[in-house]
Amino acid sequence: MDLRVLEYFLAAAAEENISHAAEQLHVSQPTVSRQLMELEEELGRKLFVRSNKKITLTEDGILFRETAQDILRLYEKAKQENSGSTELSGDLYIGAAEIESFDDLAEKITSFKKLHPGVRFHLYSGNAEEITAMIDRGTIDLGMILKSVNTMKYEILDTGITERWGILVRSDHPFAKKETVSVKDLKKEPLLIPENTALRNDIREWLGTENADTYTLVKNAIIMTKKCGSVTVCLEMNQYLPEGTVFVPITPARVNQVFMVWKKKPVYSAAMDAFLKHLVMHNGHETSFETGISEDSQNFVQ
Repeated sequence: MDLRVLEYFLAAAAEENISHAAEQLHVSQPTVSRQLMELEEELGRKLFVRSNKKITLTEDGILFRETAQDILRLYEKAKQENSGSTELSGDLYIGAAEIESFDDLAEKITSFKKLHPGVRFHLYSGNAEEITAMIDRGTIDLGMILKSVNTMKYEILDTGITERWGILVRSDHPFAKKETVSVKDLKKEPLLIPENTALRNDIREWLGTENADTYTLVKNAIIMTKKCGSVTVCLEMNQYLPEGTVFVPITPARVNQVFMVWKKKPVYSAAMDAFLKHLVMHNGHETSFETGISEDSQNFVQ
């Protein structure tokens, strides 16, 4: 399978029109059509539903789109890592949960880029399961998550940071005047809790609720809180508290530790090695880990 064919496939999927995709790729429309049909024959699956003016992805096509994107990202990473440049450069892909602690990581990225402006960072959002799945596929290099993982499979850096759980309510809600709310206070409230399977089950057991609504994106939960008066169970967001809302901690206090995780490898790219060393050097929590250090990275560690 030629990488060029994957580019044709992704362009056609994005444009939903073969002619438009061909224009974007600067090739003829028959070339794109032929390559897509040959791709479907090679895979033994129908990737598109075709009509006169539009093409749309089938379920198999949607699944293959993610695979194609991963393959092209890995190819670009490999090119960067083997460019032979004497100046540290390359791309680092990082996944992170939607948490206030990302501020800490953002500061470390900023200070690292001042030292190594040739390194580009690409950021993804997700929960722990989504982020570790992306690490496994090689789509991202490391992630910031709220739970520990299998130490046989991943390297782990304890950031020493914790995130506190509480509720987000409108400023006119009775709970908004409280310094804290108890689990008992929440028993009869219509709650909105994270959809993440592990968190959802844990929170339901903790709060003793089975009928709570769920959310995946904090932004949508905020809208539900402001528009519908929902009581949203979430991590602390005082630093970026939306106007017209109040965060109230739940008591007894419940917190989650924040970890940086990445896949165990014998050798990392120069950019990855240098950034890992940078994280440890500027980590406020005493910790250690071992990595396979590539020779090219030795001059870049800060």
